[in-house]
Amino acid sequence: MDYCLTYFRVMYNDNFDMKDFCDKLGLDYEHEKEYGTDCSMEIGRNEFYNVNINEMLRYTLKDLFGKEEILLELKKKYNLEYYLERVPELHSDTTRVNPVLSLEDDIIEFMYKTKTKDDLDYFIY
Repeated sequence: MDYCLTYFRVMYNDNFDMKDFCDKLGLDYEHEKEYGTDCSMEIGRNEFYNVNINEMLRYTLKDLFGKEEILLELKKKYNLEYYLERVPELHSDTTRVNPVLSLEDDIIEFMYKTKTKDDLDYFIY
């Protein structure tokens, strides 16, 4: 069975105020803190597989699209690092459809505007 995980990771340090971050972006603080650690949080965690990873990423980023300026301001305010995480499992079975892993223009534009790093971790079976 094909699988892929996508999410937007925010890396932060001691001065980070997650509630302020969530409030400014219109995110549910209680939900977001469930996926946080002492140095990071995950936004838009998505495991609903689509052969085109861009469709998964659009779902992951749906609450952040159009908020690029706010993300950039928060990045500067709290000295944050943003990562767009892609974790597909690839199978060598030749009968499977190969997933589309290349990023499309709207995703690249979002990453550029928010200074988000691309992180592709894949597993081949």
